[in-house]
Amino acid sequence: MDTVSEKKPVSNAYKYFMIFLCMFTQAIPYGIAQNIQPLFVHPLVNTFHFSLASYTLIFTFGAVAASVASPFIGKGLAKINFKVMYMAGIIISALAYVIFGISSKLPEFYGAAILCMIGSTFFSGQGVPWVINHWFPGKGRGTALGVAFCGGSIGNIFLQPFTQKLLAKYMVGGTKTGHLESMAPFFIFAAALFVIGLIITFFIRTPKDNEIVATKAELEEAKKAAAEAKAKEFEGWTSKEVMKMPWFWIFSIGFLIIGIGLASLNEDYAAFLDTKLSFGVVGTIGMMYGFGCLIGNVTGGILFDKLGTAKAMTYAAVMYVLSIGMMIFVSFQPFGSHASKVAGIAYAIFCGLAVFSYMSGPAFMAKDLFGSKDEGVMLGLVGLAYAIGFAIGAPLFGIIKGMASFTVAWYVMMACVVIGFILLIVSVVKIKGMQKALMNKQNN
Repeated sequence: MDTVSEKKPVSNAYKYFMIFLCMFTQAIPYGIAQNIQPLFVHPLVNTFHFSLASYTLIFTFGAVAASVASPFIGKGLAKINFKVMYMAGIIISALAYVIFGISSKLPEFYGAAILCMIGSTFFSGQGVPWVINHWFPGKGRGTALGVAFCGGSIGNIFLQPFTQKLLAKYMVGGTKTGHLESMAPFFIFAAALFVIGLIITFFIRTPKDNEIVATKAELEEAKKAAAEAKAKEFEGWTSKEVMKMPWFWIFSIGFLIIGIGLASLNEDYAAFLDTKLSFGVVGTIGMMYGFGCLIGNVTGGILFDKLGTAKAMTYAAVMYVLSIGMMIFVSFQPFGSHASKVAGIAYAIFCGLAVFSYMSGPAFMAKDLFGSKDEGVMLGLVGLAYAIGFAIGAPLFGIIKGMASFTVAWYVMMACVVIGFILLIVSVVKIKGMQKALMNKQNN
């Protein structure tokens, strides 16, 4: 029998189901592995008498480990059955939560965080794009990826308040000074991550060899559109040429400093707000942050396309300054004040709206500023600058808080954000000017 006749097309409904499974992966397994960890900081610091700076190093070690492991996991996906890789990641992250639950010393928590981050790379960082790219090889890939990754923001909407309520159930004492009487929340989340991940594993997959996920006409259309876009795009400079540009280094330093400032907004917000508001209110603020991120992720690409890099990042800078301003305001308020609740919600929305700056920002800026000639290398360099800053930011915030106060720490983070964005935006304008001069020279 002719092998071509054995091939069968896959319905759009089934492909949309794969998007839903990826979105569900981001909402629950990824949400547990990544998004709720900051909510445990304050209870654990109180319970085991760690310093904030020493404990928040879990985010640094986890991020570095995941970055190192990611390329190897990507190679593994090409050689090993996807379901096996997906389930391996689920098991590793669930095991990490079990280790969290039996830990009492910092090295044990560091080890658990490293495992958790590496595990999530299997099913999220590498896994979700792998699935989407296979089911959508041509038209619709970008939209499918955007919808899939929105799952993380959607998960935040209900995971954040649920986590705070669960922690409150197992805590003794007030929000500010209370400690955990049981590590049960870790085991509950380990079970939830494993069970839900296992259910998803039964259904999620990549296409079989005899399945047609895109017609020949669709693939040809996508190929033609890509060729036309490539003909119009700025070819740019090689990575070696870019590395010789002073403005590239100013851009990178700016993005690194921004990473320092933003780490606290993502990793330390709960530890701070727990000292000013009840667990329930902090959970509500986390839910609002989820709403803000959902809007920010969806609108980020539009802002870059319509406004360009400089204006879009200026908008992000304003949002971040406002969000940190809200935190500074809260630091002067008494515990449980209504003003703190309002300012906390405002922080969550402002911060969420600007999330595109480091989510889709590196990919857009790498190509927009430096061209397509060495796009992959430049994306790595741009992303690395932010990652280094982010890795420094969380423990630095804890050190400053320990030496002075939360208020001083927020002022320092505000300075980092302002200085970092000024350096980045000025360098963007200068690089775009160099780009325009090069294109004029090539056309003459």
